[in-house]
Amino acid sequence: MSDALLPRTWLFFGLRFLAVALVLVPLWWLLSPYYGWLLIQGGGVLLRDLWGMPLTAGHIEARGILHTESILVFYLGDQPARMKFVQLITNLPPFVALMVATPRLRWKHRVATTLLGAGLLCGGHLLFIVLALRYSSSLQQQTEIPTALAQFYLTLPFLLWIVMACGHRFVHPAHAISNDKDRD
Repeated sequence: MSDALLPRTWLFFGLRFLAVALVLVPLWWLLSPYYGWLLIQGGGVLLRDLWGMPLTAGHIEARGILHTESILVFYLGDQPARMKFVQLITNLPPFVALMVATPRLRWKHRVATTLLGAGLLCGGHLLFIVLALRYSSSLQQQTEIPTALAQFYLTLPFLLWIVMACGHRFVHPAHAISNDKDRD
């Protein structure tokens, strides 16, 4: 690719990313109570069966515009444990938008890496919720740990995108140049 086309390519990439993200983010927020229900189911199994916590029930409190203030509620015995979760899970739409907007990826590679990355992000959501509930008393005393984890989760979609969409260019630059002709 010539250097003269590079700014235009990045401009179109940015516009595609913005267009896809503007559709996916509000849609994801609207669907967040359903995804939260799945997180409660998976988290409940892990907390109850792996750590033996006295988990009796769970539900979602859908709140806010587009459900952006929704809360996961787990009942440990008769005590509710509440957690806002929509900010945590909002890292999925930007990752998908980045993968959709990335130019010159073969469609099979795009679909496979998008699904793999989305699965990793979803697993990370579940892991965060389980660990936050399991170690909530310790985490309340050491606030720098949740802050560091929040920063990690905010950057994770971009790190995954770099590795999954562009990583082959850093690992095998000569191979990437020859394969660029094969991309659509």
